[in-house]
Amino acid sequence: MNPNPPTSTSDQEENRPLRKIDQVFEEVARLSGGNAPPADFFQEFLEKTLNGIDAPAGAVWIKNVQGFLQLQCHVNIEHVGLDKHKNGRQSHNELLRQAFQTAKPILLEPFGSTGILEGIPAGNPTDYVVLLAPILLDERTPIGLVEVWQEPRWDARVKRLHLNYLVQMAGYASNYVKNQQGRQSASHEQLWTQLEALSCQMHASLDPTIVSYHVANEGRRLIGCDRLSVAVRDGKRAQIEAVSGADVVEKRSNQIQMMRKLAEAVFRWDEKLIYRGVKDDELPPDVYHALDEYLAQSPAKLLVFQPLRDPRERDKQTNEYASGQSRSALLMECYESPAQPEALIARLDVIARHAASALYNATEMRKIPLAWLWRPILRLQEGLGGRRRFLTYAIATTMVAVFLALVFVPYELKMDAKGQLLPVERLPIYSPRQGYIRRIHVDPGVKFGRGQVLMELYDTELQQQILAVAKEEALATARLQALEQQLANPTLSQDRSKLEQEQLTARVELQAAQLEMSRLQAAHRARLDNPGFFQIISPEFDPKRLRTAEPEWLVINGNDFKTELLDRFVKPTDPLLRIGEVNGDWEIEIRIPEKHYSQVKNAFLTDDPNEELQVELKLSSDATSTYRGKLARRRIAPAAVPNRDDHNETEPVVYAYVRISGDDIPDDRRIPRQLYLTGVEVRANIRCGKHPLGYCLFYGLWEFICQKWFQLF
Repeated sequence: MNPNPPTSTSDQEENRPLRKIDQVFEEVARLSGGNAPPADFFQEFLEKTLNGIDAPAGAVWIKNVQGFLQLQCHVNIEHVGLDKHKNGRQSHNELLRQAFQTAKPILLEPFGSTGILEGIPAGNPTDYVVLLAPILLDERTPIGLVEVWQEPRWDARVKRLHLNYLVQMAGYASNYVKNQQGRQSASHEQLWTQLEALSCQMHASLDPTIVSYHVANEGRRLIGCDRLSVAVRDGKRAQIEAVSGADVVEKRSNQIQMMRKLAEAVFRWDEKLIYRGVKDDELPPDVYHALDEYLAQSPAKLLVFQPLRDPRERDKQTNEYASGQSRSALLMECYESPAQPEALIARLDVIARHAASALYNATEMRKIPLAWLWRPILRLQEGLGGRRRFLTYAIATTMVAVFLALVFVPYELKMDAKGQLLPVERLPIYSPRQGYIRRIHVDPGVKFGRGQVLMELYDTELQQQILAVAKEEALATARLQALEQQLANPTLSQDRSKLEQEQLTARVELQAAQLEMSRLQAAHRARLDNPGFFQIISPEFDPKRLRTAEPEWLVINGNDFKTELLDRFVKPTDPLLRIGEVNGDWEIEIRIPEKHYSQVKNAFLTDDPNEELQVELKLSSDATSTYRGKLARRRIAPAAVPNRDDHNETEPVVYAYVRISGDDIPDDRRIPRQLYLTGVEVRANIRCGKHPLGYCLFYGLWEFICQKWFQLF
């Protein structure tokens, strides 16, 4: 007996829809376990669902981000007649809303209603039977609906079978959504792990090149583009720091040079550049031309140039980014047009936000001067055990080093002094007698020769002497004339010899008066036409002492000597003027403060009076040049004298005279002849030999301590 008797034709016709449904279940189950994109999955899912029960139309509704149902895909939805009747679309939407809220399957006959009225009733405004099944994420969380329009010719039992079929198909859709979310979660977790690793690598260094290479290589892998490059702005120029996949950036290559020009143009524009295969004519001209030149070297189908801005670059007042202040940028390139370019651009934005702060810190560190010196110091600080201990050691080491330098480092000790430039041949002018200065015939800075009248003085005693001698001379002259008239008279009755004796006596008295007048005039340069006035003239010097036969003299008292001397009563012991021979040798008269005199005296190595010290000189008329002179021991005064300083305070000083000419002074260190002007202020530094640095800096304090110490004993 045959165990498997043949089935009848009617049984085969009844089992055919069931086998078809089972086949659809298997296909959709495999489809839900795959990794197809949502758009492709739901479209194929809907087609297979409709094919399993021979439904004419259907749709899949998915909840969007805002929480509203959005049509994901459909088949023949325009043929079911949703807009055929008034308010049909609104009634259908209300039906979808209620089905989504209740999360339960619904079967509704043509033009049927749920019986719930909330404004517009929820119902089926079509000639078809509507089957609705929720797509559930879990038992109570709907994420979408599967809607099928079926022919009304089927009986109630078959319609319930179709609804159960749709519910099971919605379950497969739920499995797909759960699998997709699981894959996305795993992908997101992997992405965040990679992003965290990239962030750690970027912030692990402050070298812009190292940071740029991490961003370029790891960022390209995270974004999924073909190439990622990093550009850094240095002033107005841009530098390509790193290119993904390249160990070294060849800056002389045409492509890198074109990339640099494009980066400079984008930095000036300071906006994101996106190229999707067609250039935008609204781009700035320089960006447009730079992009055109770069695309001639690169086959990119998608290009994004993203300037990076760090939050610290915001203006503190407006809290906005300043234009043209981006310090770095990312260049993403895809050589094939991607299916979803927005996803790549979104990933680029994420990488850009992390890279902005890392590149900002690196470029800021590059600007720090002598950064290569601070890094070893930081490592030393860490090795010593922290900042506080490092500062303690540093301060102690510095103090010891300074102390050793003050004790053992030799340094030139220099004593300061002030002075003026003067001729070597100079002479004080005195008055031959006391008197009042009435006139001065020489001017400051005006040269004069020998025999020049310098000034006129007036003395009442000299006036009386001249008037008395003049009176005696006049009396003697009158007496002599009377005697000569008597002797010339032939009728003279007196004794002629007696008159001749008197005439001889009168002549002797006249000669004596004339000799006295000549003596007074010669001795005092007295003016006979103005009795009492006498003159002072420039003296006659020995020509052997001078280089020139006709010397020229100059008053070296100062420019205000007329004001000081005019109408002043002077004595023969009072010096009136100091004059010097300007065509001869010159020297510098310096005033050494008494507190520095011992340092200068101890600087001489021997007792030889001709031993000299070197002196550095600076003239007020030529403050930028330093000249040289020599100070001999014999040219220093033996004692100090009072002197008024700049603050009108009396300070004892020692006068000394510095030689500024001679073969032992180099020509380039001699004071030029054209700078020889009387009264020019000179600052002198007397070099007193090598001493410890501490003594050179604090010798005044050292001398004060020694002086007080010796006073105690």
